[in-house]
Amino acid sequence: MSPSHLALLITAISQSALHHSHFGSAAPPRPEWRLSAHRPALLRANSRRPRSHTALLSAPAWVPEWLHNGTATLVNRTARLVEKTPLQAAAEPTSNIAIDGGDLWSRARGTREELKEIASLASSTAASAPIIPQYFPQRAWLWRQWSGTIVRRVLPREVIWNTAVACSIALFLTMPGPAWTHPAWRMTLASSLSPLEKVWLLASSLVSFVLSFFLSQAYSVWRNVYSSARRVQGRLNDLGLLCAAFATRDAATGSYTSEAEETLRTVARYVRLFNILFYASVTTQFAPLQSPQGLDALIDLGALTADEKDGLLASAQMHNAVLEWLSNLFDTSVGDGRLGVSVSRLQGTSPIALQMALQNKLVELRSTYASIPDQLSGRMPLAYVQLVQILTD
Repeated sequence: MSPSHLALLITAISQSALHHSHFGSAAPPRPEWRLSAHRPALLRANSRRPRSHTALLSAPAWVPEWLHNGTATLVNRTARLVEKTPLQAAAEPTSNIAIDGGDLWSRARGTREELKEIASLASSTAASAPIIPQYFPQRAWLWRQWSGTIVRRVLPREVIWNTAVACSIALFLTMPGPAWTHPAWRMTLASSLSPLEKVWLLASSLVSFVLSFFLSQAYSVWRNVYSSARRVQGRLNDLGLLCAAFATRDAATGSYTSEAEETLRTVARYVRLFNILFYASVTTQFAPLQSPQGLDALIDLGALTADEKDGLLASAQMHNAVLEWLSNLFDTSVGDGRLGVSVSRLQGTSPIALQMALQNKLVELRSTYASIPDQLSGRMPLAYVQLVQILTD
């Protein structure tokens, strides 16, 4: 039998074995393992599945026994390599890594003191530092920086590891040793590795290109998320501006009426609460604020009331529910006159224009903040990230 016929034979037997392993009556389709409420049922299904794929192989009578047994062993070992155990499959990320770090229970962790600290930071109205670290475009100042720099990210691991490997190679080529490890022989060994150097030079250019492209794409994702966050802030500012401009005032003094002032305070509280709960849904730092204990901490700080907490937990909508509260508040305030024509305008002007403007801002706000989780969940395809990791390693 020629080598080409042997290769075709092995391919045919392998395809037959795989066909029987997936579609044969002896082996039911293996369920897809995921962390779910049906895990016990999946475990029972896995216990009924044959442990070995060898029994599923069938070959014609004219196939030599040694070839059939060898192919069966190869298919069986390959199946065990690619097969996921329940523990391995459960360890795979089933949530948005960029939002919760792959930890579904991140919002349920945190002591009472930690919740108080997080709630205080989230409800603060003063910024201790800019969101984006600022810098002086000066050589001496930039070289002295450590926190938040690339040097801090790569120095402890990549730089030290590569330095250790380079020193080990240098010691191997220069240090004295036994006769069979004479330095001259080691230098000859190094010269014989010159073809690998050419491969490395070709591969290094490819790695440099892939890393540069990956870095540009990662920066684009970061910039898009940052721009969307700033647009969310802008829409919230628009709501505050419209409410402050059209709140009812006393014609004699020009001050807000007591009803209008109370409405403005409620709008401001809802805007802050929406901001807190939204970023709690897309970050791991503030995720515990969505738990009942986190909402209690916000109640202590006056960010919401006990009745509002019950409504949030009942609806499970969090920041989306707060957006509905704002919409209802705008409608009722415009309807009863708390938000309407300014003292500088004639009485009797239709409030429909203001109502439409406020609702349009809410719709723009919803479409803007909804894009942030979408951008975080679609950062990079897994295949591309794996390729970059393989090339760099």
